[in-house]
Amino acid sequence: MPPGVFDLSGRTAVVTGAASGLGRAMALAMAEAGAAIVAVDRDADGLAALADAAPGEGDALLTVVGDVADLGVIEHSHAASVERFGRVDILLCAAGRALRKDALETTPDEFDALMDVNLRALFFWNRAFGRHMIERGGGAIVNVASQGAITPLDGRPAYCASKAAVVQLSRALALDWTRYGVRVNALAPGLMDTPFITSMKSEPGRIERALAHIPAGRMGRPEDLVGPILLLVSDAGRYIVGHTLIVDGGWTIY
Repeated sequence: MPPGVFDLSGRTAVVTGAASGLGRAMALAMAEAGAAIVAVDRDADGLAALADAAPGEGDALLTVVGDVADLGVIEHSHAASVERFGRVDILLCAAGRALRKDALETTPDEFDALMDVNLRALFFWNRAFGRHMIERGGGAIVNVASQGAITPLDGRPAYCASKAAVVQLSRALALDWTRYGVRVNALAPGLMDTPFITSMKSEPGRIERALAHIPAGRMGRPEDLVGPILLLVSDAGRYIVGHTLIVDGGWTIY
């Protein structure tokens, strides 16, 4: 395989949920590979820190502060991306919400808030940038799901349902859009050591019980997604379509 197959020079990537955790790590990885980055998040301080950490002089990074579930933010992000960089080649939807509650305890408002970010917003980000990519003749979209989309996680039925929907949406969009040169895939991380699991760490024995399910013997780290995301968005993955890449240390083996 050619040595530059992972090179993203000359490409523009829009990343939601880019201010922290997995989104931040993957945005920086794509920047290191040469891509211009449009980082979207409601955490202004986190985006400022990302800008400080990004390679180069900052002219290849545009930050957009806003709620990813706001359709106006999607429209603004698209317009700003095209105005600044002329095109968008990659969309990474990494923004998400967690809800660890039994179905009997989950309120309608909690369910709607979860689906609003994890599914509804993701659908409309895909639609907006998928249209742009179709008009341009190609692109790559990666939607972040979860191991919970593959193997149910106890006490999180609504969360697991939202992420399973992300997997199936990605497959359906891939079926519709591959003919136009737009590849859509999903990425399903396992238990990752990020601020997303802060509440889990506060529960005695919770992490230890989770580790018992992971053959690799440790939680994942954000940097464990660097290789997978570069594979899915670069020419190295040009024949990967409608796939869900599971990165979970082996949890879903069982």
